Amino acid sequence: MYSQFFGNYLLSKQAVTKEQLILAIEEQHIRHLKVGTLAIHAGLMTTEQVDQVLMRQAHENKRFGELAVDAGFLTKEQVMTLLHEQIPIYLLIGERLVANGALTDAQLEELILSYQKENELSKWMDDSAQTKNLDTLIRNLFLVTISDIPDFLLQYLSVLFHNLVRLIGEDFLPLNPVLCTEYVTNHCSAQIINGDFSLTSYFDFEEDTAIAFASRYANEEFKEYDAYVRSSMEDFMNIQNGLFCVNVSNEKSIELSLNAPSVFDNTLISYTSDMIHLPIIYPFGTLNILIKL
Repeated sequence: MYSQFFGNYLLSKQAVTKEQLILAIEEQHIRHLKVGTLAIHAGLMTTEQVDQVLMRQAHENKRFGELAVDAGFLTKEQVMTLLHEQIPIYLLIGERLVANGALTDAQLEELILSYQKENELSKWMDDSAQTKNLDTLIRNLFLVTISDIPDFLLQYLSVLFHNLVRLIGEDFLPLNPVLCTEYVTNHCSAQIINGDFSLTSYFDFEEDTAIAFASRYANEEFKEYDAYVRSSMEDFMNIQNGLFCVNVSNEKSIELSLNAPSVFDNTLISYTSDMIHLPIIYPFGTLNILIKL
């Protein structure tokens, strides 16, 4: 649960443009990582060694792994391990950025190392071991927008990111949140959380994005925007907000209740004080999340 934030880090460092990053996200799901890229990020080869193998490969009709073994850079067992290990999303996106000319291999490796250091990520290849770092990643994401993020908002977002990975897919990119007082919706579901504190969340989609989101959530291919798509959107919101309420109750003994979801299609949402707008980009479109504290 940290690779999704790497793209935002690249944007914050102005290493790539938003358009380059979105293109890489759209392309990564149909690509396969090269063995050399995996070897670099597993710490088994340097970029210089990979370049040497690629130069040989241009003149010899052999696979990269074979040539790396011939050169003594890898063992046959290491090649097999690299070919069968689970590929992290950030590496797929990173390789597409390199292939598209947005970054070099060396620049990508340097950015990964600096990102790892700044966010205190001690074991880059193991997502489960980095869950404890999620609070830091979320705080950094909001740093420009909110200097002191409330604990309950931090917890709400932590639950949200886990639910997106679990129920929709891990191939998303959170953009920097912004503060606004007005927002015009497309297809939007909203829900109010009441109790010791109040929070209203809005989940807004364009039509094609809503259909794709619902299809992933329900594991069923929807063709048009209809009651089933609307129901899937609201069900995801109920699960998200319900889990948040349960977690807060269990950890802090705070009682919260949920109102039924409401529909705000093609509506101007307006407040006299700020609400948070957090765009989440998937390959199929953008989920716009608005939170009013």
